[in-house]
Amino acid sequence: MLKYLLSILILLPFFITAQDSSAAATKSVFTRKWDTTKYQKFDYVFIVGAFQQYRNFDNEFKQVINKDTLGLSTHDYVAESQLNSGLNFCFDKFQVSFGTRSSPQAESAGKGYTRTFNIGFNIGDNNYVLENYYRRFVGFYNRSTPNFDTTFKTTNQYYLQPNLRSDLFMSRFMYFTNSRKFSFKSGFGCNYRQLRSAATWILGGSFNVYNLSNDSSIFPAKVRPLFNDYANLKGLRSINFSMNYGAAITIVILKAWFISGYFTVGPEQQWRKYNFGDHYSNLSYISFSGTGRVSLGLNLKRFYMLGSYSSDYNLFNSAGLNFKSAAITGNFAFGWRFHTGNPKFYQKFQRTKIYKML
Repeated sequence: MLKYLLSILILLPFFITAQDSSAAATKSVFTRKWDTTKYQKFDYVFIVGAFQQYRNFDNEFKQVINKDTLGLSTHDYVAESQLNSGLNFCFDKFQVSFGTRSSPQAESAGKGYTRTFNIGFNIGDNNYVLENYYRRFVGFYNRSTPNFDTTFKTTNQYYLQPNLRSDLFMSRFMYFTNSRKFSFKSGFGCNYRQLRSAATWILGGSFNVYNLSNDSSIFPAKVRPLFNDYANLKGLRSINFSMNYGAAITIVILKAWFISGYFTVGPEQQWRKYNFGDHYSNLSYISFSGTGRVSLGLNLKRFYMLGSYSSDYNLFNSAGLNFKSAAITGNFAFGWRFHTGNPKFYQKFQRTKIYKML
């Protein structure tokens, strides 16, 4: 019964939010109003920015079945993409970014080598935002190696899983209740500028697909007996749907410098498929997920720069194994706004039903 009640809790706010956002979307963008003393929107400005990012992936396992006096139960697999560089392009409601690794990981660090691929696409105005991205990491090292490998102190060599792969597709929707005074994109985007401090509640949800796979057991042979039925775990695929609730705030100094942050959390329905090599196990769980982000920077009429840190996390706990996955991003960006005006072909697009629904 509790499971069904939680399912209703997850789904009901989604329909409420969807109805509210649909009603707002039927209004033309030309009739939307906001407090111009609070923030400024850059209409018909083509924005080009450059960024450098650290995109890391962290998968932490801990068995909770057997007593462990030696501290062998926690295994933290980390993929460090190191420094990635790329470009952002933004116009009106649309933003796209492309990036690639610019600083390869040093083999001498004892952490092996991680291959990565990232792509993102965002859409929305200041009432809502729909963020989408896909991340792939291949090659992890076990940060908990010193707990079970006595030679680590002399070799500084981590336990490596070069074929361990994590994939995450994320589609996240956030609706801001105080969009008349608060600009989410001023702190985490580039086409708005918050002039005075403000805050908002966040209502939203996400759909994401997480995949973890390996060519053999994820856990070192020495510690597998502690994990019982999970000893031969080779992978996990989970399809997830969640509702998230939270708040955001931006503090502005002299209409230029700012500090911005937000945090969301909520229940998540997960449909999991465990791969044990010789068989699979399908389970349905209700767990929790969320995201947290903080940024600071300088936002002027044409020039902007910001630094930010964010973490998207999912909990995949079960009766015998606790498992937390986190996609972590550190970002520094700067750019320039070009006042291009509104092209005629784009004016035609704005008159379409598709645009008015966005």
